[in-house]
Parts: sequence; structure tokens; C-alpha cells
Amino acid sequence: MKNLRKIFLLFLIIMISGCTFNNEKEIISNNNADKIEEETKTNEYVDDNPIKLSLFLYDNNYHNKERLYDTFYTNFINGVDIGSFEVFLTDDEVIEGNKFKDTWNKYYDMYTDIDNYKIGYNVTYELKDGTTLGGNFFEPDIFRYGKYFYVYLYDDINAPDGFYSHLEDMNDDTIITSIKIYAVDGIDDVEKIILTAFTYDSQEDFDSNGNYRGNSKYTITIKRK
Repeated sequence: MKNLRKIFLLFLIIMISGCTFNNEKEIISNNNADKIEEETKTNEYVDDNPIKLSLFLYDNNYHNKERLYDTFYTNFINGVDIGSFEVFLTDDEVIEGNKFKDTWNKYYDMYTDIDNYKIGYNVTYELKDGTTLGGNFFEPDIFRYGKYFYVYLYDDINAPDGFYSHLEDMNDDTIITSIKIYAVDGIDDVEKIILTAFTYDSQEDFDSNGNYRGNSKYTITIKRK
């Protein structure tokens, strides 16, 4: 009888210890889950970019220059510019000024602490068969889509007065203020081009696939007339 009692007591001790151990494991597991959740919240992307921007069609007249809206219609002709597009750091519908540099700097100077931000572009095109391709431009890459069109980037702020050419290289002071798309042989296969300008200051402004995820952007769709 005493042996049975001892066995029973030993069984109770094991059961109690097992429950305590399982409870401890559950508490540790919950603590880890809380920690992971907290780290996720800490690493969550926060867009604090204050910059507004718009795209404008290039011309030599900066008086009452109207920004482009959702869709821009033009001709897609081999050997002809599809369009030259300028970025100004404003969401004003109309901008005024006599010279590009003065006008551009007027809007730039309305912000504070934005020296670390850069301008980039996304050029995406859709073929007539429904295929869609595209990517970001942070530096000159003229012939990336060279079967259909060339992409030229310009720094209109640091360029010399008078005639100047597209960017061929970059430095820390380069500001890509405008972009030109030039049609070549395969342009007949292109249905439309989607152009987005954006500002960014770090890799955190892009997701794991390289897509811009900030709010400081402006998009137009370029279609055939």
C-alpha cells in the first residue's frame, strides 16, 4: 500500500512539474511574439518626406507654365522626341518665372532641410500585345529600352548657360530636374508610356522589389494622339 502511495505521489509531482514547464514555455513564446511585433512596428516605414512635385512640359517660356495632368497625348514617331518633361518641387497648377534656374530654386527654397533628397524617375511602357515593362532611373541609362525609345536625363540647375547636353555621369551635386524620351525604330509597338517622377532620400523609400513607396511622386500617362 505504501508503494502505491509513493507511486501516486510521484505521478502527481511529475504532472504538476509538466504543467508548470508548459506554462513557462507558453509565457516565453508570448514574450517572443510581443518582441517580434514590437520590432516590426519599430521597422515599419514612415514617410516624412515633405516635398510636393509636378511634371511640366518643356518649353522656353516660364510665364504661366501649366503642369501636366493625368494623360499627355503626343505623336509616337521614329526619330522624334516623344516629349521633354521638367520637375518642379510644387503642386501648384501654374508656375511663373523668367528663367528655369530662378523658377526652380524659388520653389526649392520654400522647403527646409531637403538637401538629402534626390529626384528619380520610373519609366514603364506597355506594348500593343499587353506586355508591360519598366523600371527606375537614378542615373543615366539611355539605351535601357533602346529597342523602342531612348531616355535622356538632364541637370538643368548645374548646367552651364547656353546649350548643354544630357547627363553622362553623376556626382553628389547632380540634380536630375528633367527627362526626355526619344522614339526609335520599335516605337510602333508601344501603346503607352507611364512616367513617374519622385523624390527619395534612402533605400527605405523602396520596397523589396524596388518599387517606390513614398508619397512624394507625380505620374502622367503618355499616349498616342
